[in-house]
Amino acid sequence: MPLSKRERVLKTLELDGEPDVVPINYFGFEHTGTSFQAYKNSEEREKNYCQVINKFNNIKYHITEQRFWNVDIFAMDPFGPNKIKVKTKRAPPEHPDCYIQTLDGRLCKNVKQIDTGLWYEWYMGGYYTTPEILHSYWDKYGKPTELINERINYSTQIWEGFVDAVSPYFYPMVGMPINPTESLFNGISILRVAYYMRKNPQFIHEVMNEYAQANIEVIKRLAEAGVDIIFFGDDLGYKGSSIFSLKNFREFILPYHEKMYKTCKKNGMITVLHSCGKIDDVLPDLVSVGLQCIQSLEATAGVDLAGLKEQLGDKLCFMGGLDSSGVLTFGTPKDVVKDVKKCLKAAGQGGGYVIGPSHDILNIPWENILAMRNAIEKYRKYPLKV
Repeated sequence: MPLSKRERVLKTLELDGEPDVVPINYFGFEHTGTSFQAYKNSEEREKNYCQVINKFNNIKYHITEQRFWNVDIFAMDPFGPNKIKVKTKRAPPEHPDCYIQTLDGRLCKNVKQIDTGLWYEWYMGGYYTTPEILHSYWDKYGKPTELINERINYSTQIWEGFVDAVSPYFYPMVGMPINPTESLFNGISILRVAYYMRKNPQFIHEVMNEYAQANIEVIKRLAEAGVDIIFFGDDLGYKGSSIFSLKNFREFILPYHEKMYKTCKKNGMITVLHSCGKIDDVLPDLVSVGLQCIQSLEATAGVDLAGLKEQLGDKLCFMGGLDSSGVLTFGTPKDVVKDVKKCLKAAGQGGGYVIGPSHDILNIPWENILAMRNAIEKYRKYPLKV
């Protein structure tokens, strides 16, 4: 008998053997990319058009893309994107046309995508390059823990009404408002972070604690509402290696992930982490402090999906793995089918795997998108035949 989306997702995340089929996850389309433009002009968009209504508050949610992808699990919630109030201010003249996100100090600029001509937010560098600059902005605009949006109603009825509305189509997880490590090096700059890890380690701990604690306060509110899957974002890897040495990772990054994961565990919540890059060497540490599922598994960064499954498959669920920036974008439809089968073979046996691209869909050719979607549906049934 087919499982419900919720049953399939929880069985997989909890490593409770093989479900009926391998669950599916997508980040979805990046709306400024060429792939979304192709989707907008396709018959698929009209065919899958769907909106659902939360019967508790009569709020409507458009889930056409989720139906197109036939996702089982997707990051979406009824509480909105402004769980922490992020302010932007015009940057000083030495950074023309840029603005500063006062939460973490990243400098951004709106530019046009080359292929579509649509406006896109582009990261330009970090502005909080000294403790003095950071403290001056936080004193003026508020620390992250002071910016939690208290106007959001985290009611159980709102959450349950939302879940009832979307669960025939996917089971939701809720994303965190701050990516702690990314915010650290995007706002301070990676070189200055390395400098302060040596010269002023307390400054790094102060910043990381603020980011983690702000997330923890949001997690507590979500727990009261009844949320059971939390989705963290925090890029920890480059192409070919992790960003930090294992020593620095354990001293400056891991303790704050542990605090967030422990809060989730205390409240009976499952933890899912998205991290780009090659993070094979830090994954055992993340698992040891409570991580239950890792998403991305970026092939072009050198992630060894089969090796990680063998090493950690009894402790960790895997999500993603399809090569967004390589095979899916530059390969043929036949290459895409091979990639789908390769990932299912590497991580799907025994359960504990959610298939999907490593990241969002930007400029993947339309024929490859259809090939990926069709191949997943063809080969994801247990027992796997790949």
